[in-house]
Amino acid sequence: MTATELLNITSEIIIDKIKNHKGLNEFVVERSKFEGWLKVEFVEALIKNGIKAKPEIDRIDISFNKTAIELKTINTNYRYNKIKNKTRPITINIKSIKNDIKKLKGNNNFDNKFVVFIVFPLETEQKEWISHLTKIKNELFELVFKEFKFNNGAPGVIYYGKI
Repeated sequence: MTATELLNITSEIIIDKIKNHKGLNEFVVERSKFEGWLKVEFVEALIKNGIKAKPEIDRIDISFNKTAIELKTINTNYRYNKIKNKTRPITINIKSIKNDIKKLKGNNNFDNKFVVFIVFPLETEQKEWISHLTKIKNELFELVFKEFKFNNGAPGVIYYGKI
């Protein structure tokens, strides 16, 4: 499985849920993470596509058929209308993604290994973000993404990286 294939079978379902979930607006406005919610919805998206995904097996967020997926939500401090201005440790967030990549690289129990992360608020042309993304990209075999808007109009991006 490629990152593009994983994106194709899950992103539409995940993004549709994000666009229609008013409760997530409160997380976005406060720049709060919602990784637990994402795990539940990601498993559901896989199950809807006939994949028997399981959460939290052997400290892997989601696994199925020799495939491992680690999920993250990354809250940025980039200014955006209607979102509270707060300092967020984006460098620490990037490090946590790189740690997940390192963890999966060292795990020989899986043939396919992915890191999937939502970054918000973010528009892909955000100059400051590009240098952070490069650090992640250098650790991956493949990286694809899809932009979306939360229910309140705030921009976000979901990234799928194959390790």
